[in-house]
Amino acid sequence: HRRPMKTILHIALIAITAILITACAPPKRGGPGAEFGARRAVGINRPSSLLAAAREQQATQGCAKAAPAYRMVASYGEGYEIAQYELGACLLEMTGANDAETALFRQEGVFWLSRAAWAGDPRAQGKLAEALSGAPGFAASHIAPDPEAALIWSIIYMSNGARDTYALRPVPSPVSDHLKNVISEAASESAYAKAERFARVKMEAFVAPPMAQNSGGPQGRPQGRPPRRQIETTRP
Repeated sequence: HRRPMKTILHIALIAITAILITACAPPKRGGPGAEFGARRAVGINRPSSLLAAAREQQATQGCAKAAPAYRMVASYGEGYEIAQYELGACLLEMTGANDAETALFRQEGVFWLSRAAWAGDPRAQGKLAEALSGAPGFAASHIAPDPEAALIWSIIYMSNGARDTYALRPVPSPVSDHLKNVISEAASESAYAKAERFARVKMEAFVAPPMAQNSGGPQGRPQGRPPRRQIETTRP
């Protein structure tokens, strides 16, 4: 009976070795692991590629589909004001499942436009001037008009030297005329004084943290947990 037993052990050893080789082998190209790695690389290490993908998605499927990708790039902060502006502009156009969700989109849109505008982006400054003006055909829905804030941003926009770089048009006359009609002389003087004191405020740039080994601490152990040997030696 020794020979059959040796044969069984030999077959079992071969099977176990094959399982270990398969488990330790790197994922094949195109497999789930490779797909996840590619998405992670685009999302964390290649925000410019993700921005390009968001723009393509917006062009083919609309703002609602592109917004999640735009949000990820916009959150990188300094250096990605263009994504903040494009996300904000998208959110001003999106319609939610109900009025409450649409209002949330508008609030978020103003937030991201404000981030880009304070960082000095002229497109965001001009868009805010229009959206907050209350002017028919330019004001964004679900946003309470703020003519004085709109005038401040229009002044900052018109004096922004980068506007010429992008060949951006002046504030539309329906917007500027509307602001002149609804803003008092005192409020207008206050707006010009505030615009003169404008100083850029940039969002802190995101820096990706270093990759952790095996999604845990050193040697693949969860951080803060001692090795098994240490646990055993501390028992009474």
